[in-house]
Amino acid sequence: MNIDDLKSNWNSISFPPGYGGVPETAELMSRVRAGRVSTLRDRLASISFALTMLCLMGVLIMVPYFAATPTLAILAICFFIFIGSLHLRNYLRVRRLNFSIMSDREALAAVCAIETSRVRLKAIAMTLAFPLLLYMCFTFSSLYGHLMFYGCLAGGVIGATIGFFINRKSMTIIREMRRQLSDSEATDKN
Repeated sequence: MNIDDLKSNWNSISFPPGYGGVPETAELMSRVRAGRVSTLRDRLASISFALTMLCLMGVLIMVPYFAATPTLAILAICFFIFIGSLHLRNYLRVRRLNFSIMSDREALAAVCAIETSRVRLKAIAMTLAFPLLLYMCFTFSSLYGHLMFYGCLAGGVIGATIGFFINRKSMTIIREMRRQLSDSEATDKN
């Protein structure tokens, strides 16, 4: 079959009157044109960026405590800067993912590296945050009264719970990316 035959076959395909395509496709195309569709990579990048901004906010929140507790303020600011820079590194790593120019194997390796980096970041953050939280609780309770100790512990538990759900969402996105890339690689082999 030559190109002219293909062209004539294509032109002979007729659609029923009033056919506008599948409604879901039209809606999806309008969402894509409006920029309201996000990929897994974009969602993972936005989580990392939000965590980076949260660390920046933590630095700004600790600045007023220099007058009352300079040691605590310095330790907390160093913690937030360090963890924020690790989140920023993850954000930049995710933004650099370009699946259109990567092979499936390269993309899968990059996603696995991001997953490993997130696991390390989580371990480092938890290891550093626990003693800092205890120091913060005891310092604030000695300055502002013993009820502040319970408030600090409650804040720590709430923060850990929020962190658990954010981590769960991130790991679900990474697992989905790995699954899609593995399926794509298996399809390419067949």
